[in-house]
Amino acid sequence: MRGDLDNFGKGLTGHVRLLSNIGAMEFLPVPLAAFLSAHPNIDVDLEHHGSGEIIRAIAAGRGDIGIVGETVDPGAELDSFPFAEIRLVLVTPLRHPLSRHRKIAFRETLDHEFIGFAVGSPMQDLLNYHAFRSGRRFKLRIRLNGSDLMCQMVEKGIGLAILPETAARRSQQSMAIRVIPLTDTWALRHLRICVRSFRSLPAHAQRLVEFLRPPTPVP
Repeated sequence: MRGDLDNFGKGLTGHVRLLSNIGAMEFLPVPLAAFLSAHPNIDVDLEHHGSGEIIRAIAAGRGDIGIVGETVDPGAELDSFPFAEIRLVLVTPLRHPLSRHRKIAFRETLDHEFIGFAVGSPMQDLLNYHAFRSGRRFKLRIRLNGSDLMCQMVEKGIGLAILPETAARRSQQSMAIRVIPLTDTWALRHLRICVRSFRSLPAHAQRLVEFLRPPTPVP
């Protein structure tokens, strides 16, 4: 049965427009590579947009599959499925006063200057919001796009950064930085797949959703 399904999948042809927010991009290479290898006759256009724009595009039929953060609500008109989790961490230079911490609360970092995300970034909006809730201002030295570039600035002592753990750990392999988990509950973020209607998707787009969804845990 499994072999029959695999053979059926390999015979699929088509084109899928996949819209992703920036936080999901780092999770896509592995499932996308597996999908494209298994389905040589299906092409994928991958575009980066903000989560709110993705929701509107999927609802309007301007994309087949979207991946968005939990800061936006797909609503009852869209089908949605879990995709991945993002754990936010603090990134410091090796010899920074905060580098001795094994874990830290976000509010404990706010006396220091930061490298932030570009204007309009939902992640930066999230950090600004939680700084405001702490009664503090998020002190930004510079705004950048790209976790590697942000970590390079941290390494040079320009400021601290809050980044997804997977991206920070990757940069840590080649840079003199420390990666410290945040203890705040909001630092664990969830990404979701959204489509207008899974049953109405073409078979080749349904197949991509199946590749993107995490495996179901065995009881």
